[in-house]
Amino acid sequence: MKIEEQIILAAWIALGGGMLAALAEALHARRLRRLGRLAFGPKERPRAWTRGVPVARVLAISLGMGALMILIAFDGSSRTQEKKAAALRHVMVLLDVSPSMHQEDGGETGNQKRSTRAAEVLKSVMDRAAGDGVKFSMACFYSHALPLVKACSDRELIWHFADNLPLYMAYRHGKTDLVKSINQAGEMVADFERKSTTLLVLTDGDTVPDSGLKSLPSSVADVILVGVGDSVRGTFIDGHLSRQDSASLSQLARRLGGRYHNGNTKHVPSEWLARLTAPDPRSGKLRLNLRILAVITLISSAAVLCLLPMMLDAFGASWKPQHFGPQPERKSVDEPMEATA
Repeated sequence: MKIEEQIILAAWIALGGGMLAALAEALHARRLRRLGRLAFGPKERPRAWTRGVPVARVLAISLGMGALMILIAFDGSSRTQEKKAAALRHVMVLLDVSPSMHQEDGGETGNQKRSTRAAEVLKSVMDRAAGDGVKFSMACFYSHALPLVKACSDRELIWHFADNLPLYMAYRHGKTDLVKSINQAGEMVADFERKSTTLLVLTDGDTVPDSGLKSLPSSVADVILVGVGDSVRGTFIDGHLSRQDSASLSQLARRLGGRYHNGNTKHVPSEWLARLTAPDPRSGKLRLNLRILAVITLISSAAVLCLLPMMLDAFGASWKPQHFGPQPERKSVDEPMEATA
């Protein structure tokens, strides 16, 4: 149900509830006029402030019914809408899935798959990203980039794609084109807010073309190129020596205005992730939406309806009726009778 439809339906229900409450107050006022002396004493009327009680009751019932209808119409979807709301921060993950990523020369021991090491680096970044305010997009690349998810809050899904899933089988055999893939990743995030995206590239830097790089869109604020695999000792694959090309990756990072990090043994420094690890700037602000207003209205209406009877009993009239209960029994005193002669 759309918000406009919710408001119209709640308005009609509030109007109907207000009319019924006003009719009940009219009947109650007619009864009080007949029983004024019994209820309020010789003056036959309550204190002046009680004249606003019928209006307050009608408004409380009317607004309370409208607010309750709005909350019922949400049907638990408000949390889903908040999760789908536009995030202020995005991470665009570009994961290398070329066959060279299955070479076992990564990690501190030097016998870990490059893809496994890249997954560990990605998990470290996701664990440090703060809250639901950070959305993840992901694409894998080999000869070109293949989009996987966009603006996703499910981090387990991102981890599943990186956890040794044979995504290279979706490509025809060819050469790894990192520059072309970065250009395609930029197109994926072009519609995000300005300076809201961190581009995280996880690759072994096996082959890096010298030309063809385009400018990234204004939505990209930071670029982090993370290299995995041994940067010294290489392995022959597909007729060439495959190893992490630190020099080419560092040069490419400078061309993109970003940073290069050798992630073969160390994770990405936390200071590089300051934009992601900072608290959500929206968390300290009170965000008033239709649901919050309905909750506040419902609580206020219920408080008025609960407090009015107590206030009327305590301060409604200056005359207080006396309590005529059963009188305590008096003890009879038997006086001794004098004996007559």
